[in-house]
Amino acid sequence: MHSMREQLRRNQRGASVVEFALLAPIFVTLLFGMLGYGQYFYLSHSLQQIANNAARATIAGLTTDERTTIASEAVTREARAHGSLAAARLTSSVADQNGYTTVTVTYDASNIALLRTGVFPTPGTTIERRALIRNGGVS
Repeated sequence: MHSMREQLRRNQRGASVVEFALLAPIFVTLLFGMLGYGQYFYLSHSLQQIANNAARATIAGLTTDERTTIASEAVTREARAHGSLAAARLTSSVADQNGYTTVTVTYDASNIALLRTGVFPTPGTTIERRALIRNGGVS
């Protein structure tokens, strides 16, 4: 009887299957977490670039209305050129105060499937980025 127990104790067949069954859910969770946060950071960075480019474009404006129009058109143009953004979920606003223009870009990211899994904690579904630039033109 002892020899049979010793054989079973030394037998390693199937051990890797058990180890894989225990560790696979952790690895899959980590993978989805990396993909979800990667997509979030990608969108966040893209929105910041859109806000930066729109703010830079406002330097050409001489009045508040002109800067607002230029920024809105720049945001729309950049969003269309970007492949991963749904333009319908993107909003922008322009504030012109004390010689500075602030462009705020907001994106509703509630449609991103990897952020809605509920498996890992996620940031909010609204991504907001701002860019501030000193007004150009004649003072």
